[in-house]
Amino acid sequence: MIADIARKPAVWAVSLCAVFLFAWIVFIGSKNPPADQRVSNLARSASGKLLAAGTAQGKIAVWDQTRPDTSQQIVFSHGSLNDLRFSPDEHVLAIASDDLGTYDLTKSTDPRLLRSDHEHYGSVRFSQDGQTLLVITAASLMETIDTQSGALRLKICCSSYYGEVVFTPDGQTIANAGHWPRLWDARSGQLVAPLAANREIGTLRPIAFDPGRDAILMGSQDGRVYVWDLKTKQRIAVSPPQPAYVDTIAVLPDGWIVFAGFGREVQLWNPDIGERRSLSGARPTSNLVLGPEGASIIFGTADGAIDYWDLTTERRVRSIKIPGI
Repeated sequence: MIADIARKPAVWAVSLCAVFLFAWIVFIGSKNPPADQRVSNLARSASGKLLAAGTAQGKIAVWDQTRPDTSQQIVFSHGSLNDLRFSPDEHVLAIASDDLGTYDLTKSTDPRLLRSDHEHYGSVRFSQDGQTLLVITAASLMETIDTQSGALRLKICCSSYYGEVVFTPDGQTIANAGHWPRLWDARSGQLVAPLAANREIGTLRPIAFDPGRDAILMGSQDGRVYVWDLKTKQRIAVSPPQPAYVDTIAVLPDGWIVFAGFGREVQLWNPDIGERRSLSGARPTSNLVLGPEGASIIFGTADGAIDYWDLTTERRVRSIKIPGI
């Protein structure tokens, strides 16, 4: 009897704690989760005048870099944002997510849906004349689409949704990454050449071009950058590995190659001299784009900022929040 009486306060204490714990869990669960401010995608126009940046949720800002206070705000709520690209004339922004859209910068109206089929568009690129969009879908299909009507022009099978597809600089060829990096004729869709004899175990994702070496570069899940000669189609260089995927690449006019995994330090590599070094503190969450003078890089960060880094001094020169977001 005495033991039962002694146990009652303990039981009540435990019960009371359980009630408070349950109430706290309900309270926390009812609160809105913090917004993800991470910049996932960045695009720079051909002249370097305009910059576009977006979060994974599809909140996008476009602004003149000399006047960030006059930004245009876009909301594209069609799944996770995968890619942004300016048209050659800088009048249109292409937007790739679960659906495919365009935004007319001269009219500032709502985005126009070219495709609302939830095919998950992994990357998007304009042709040289701005009349065609090149995309990769989750069905592993590469497609070219009329920018005005949305009509299908060409369908090529197959690549990997994870890997980018791009036009080569002359516009005559399509290059895809993924498990099977290849080159295709941009008009007929016929295979021009494979860049690898066997299936790549580490999937290739980003693609960049090196005009000085007349080469194509791709970043791999194995942490390396692979380089092929565009004329011979032979692999000519492979970077030392980093301990993360290579998610983005840019090539400087002086031949240095800049690459990074999202959230990892930016790497600088020169295949001619075999040198590689890191930019301490430079951790992009978006793709890298070159500054207009070719000696700097711009990228988005986890806290919703755009960082500008001078590659001569290897220092951050400024950081701004995405205007309006």
